[in-house]
Amino acid sequence: MKTTTTSVWWLTATLLWVTQFSVLVSGNAVNFALIWQLTALTHSPQTLSVLAALTLIPGLIITPFAGILSDRLPRRWVMLGAEGLALLPILVLWQWRDGLTPSLIYGVVIWRAVMTAVYVAAFQAALPQIVPSQHFQRISSIQQVVTGGASLLTPVLGAMIVMVQWLPYAVVGAGIALLVSMATVALTRFAEPTHGRLRMPWQRDWADVQQLYRHRHGLLQLVGAAMVLNMCVLPIFSLLPYLVTDYFHAEAWLLAWCEFAGGMGMIVAAVVLAAWGGFRRTIVTLAVAVTLLLLAMLVLAVTPAHMPYLLVVTLGVIGWAAAWAHGPLLSLLQANVPATMHGRAMAVLTTAMNAAAPLGIIGAGAMVGWVGPQWWAGSVAVVVVLVLVWALRGPLMELER
Repeated sequence: MKTTTTSVWWLTATLLWVTQFSVLVSGNAVNFALIWQLTALTHSPQTLSVLAALTLIPGLIITPFAGILSDRLPRRWVMLGAEGLALLPILVLWQWRDGLTPSLIYGVVIWRAVMTAVYVAAFQAALPQIVPSQHFQRISSIQQVVTGGASLLTPVLGAMIVMVQWLPYAVVGAGIALLVSMATVALTRFAEPTHGRLRMPWQRDWADVQQLYRHRHGLLQLVGAAMVLNMCVLPIFSLLPYLVTDYFHAEAWLLAWCEFAGGMGMIVAAVVLAAWGGFRRTIVTLAVAVTLLLLAMLVLAVTPAHMPYLLVVTLGVIGWAAAWAHGPLLSLLQANVPATMHGRAMAVLTTAMNAAAPLGIIGAGAMVGWVGPQWWAGSVAVVVVLVLVWALRGPLMELER
């Protein structure tokens, strides 16, 4: 597959990231303000929990279909279509800005989640058409910087929107960000796979992906390891309020510092990996990330209740490990899958990780309530050790660029 020349691809990718960052920050800040508005309208934690659950559904259901679309159609058009349809809730919000109802907020937030899932699937499949293969690991790290930076900035901007009641202006800003992003995507040249796009019956789409994973046992092991690690990592962020209040008996400041440490750890690690490029063997970077996760869970398992600052350090290390794991995961997949199958192959990885997250959260909540957070952290450390040994002794080690 041909890619853009070295003198051009970096500028092209940077423009795409800048516009994606603006869309993420502006759109998620509007979501923040809408969820706050929903809280003020309903005063119901059940309503918020239902909304949070519904926003996870697109990642499970829509992503596989988005992967098919991005392999069958020009990825530029899939991205443009997703962003164009994402303008619809912006227009709805502007039209009914003075009469927001819970059902309207539900519809807007869920519709944006659907379109985001479609866009992300196409964007991740399109990046290898721009970036030379030797930079896949670095580029995946920069993508982590973009998403991590947006996650840190979004709550601050969303809180400002709520405080000064600037939701109409924020809606206009989100619409402008989408239009600028659409213009950037429209002007970007994405190299087409040299052997063309899919020209087969729709029912063969996933049959080919199944055959790929069956024959490449390393890819199958990669997806399995990603699922298990996601089940181990994500619960700690969901359990933070419980750990802060019931175990460490601390105030909200500890929760704020933990969330800040996790976000900063992710961003700093992604910047380091983007500038450095990672170890010569991508799998080594992934193994180091898993080892850091293991050390963090071991520290948490022996942290006494009177040393809450260790929780902050642990979250920083976990954020670092997450960034160093996600980049190599994507780059290994991109480098070992044919260009015409990037969309579907990444959809398998994303869907598997999204499906594992709620299972891990539910299991961790039950276990912490039964045996306490320290025993839970120790059991997670054991699972991480088993995953690391399984990966180092399996076909995953054969996946190299």
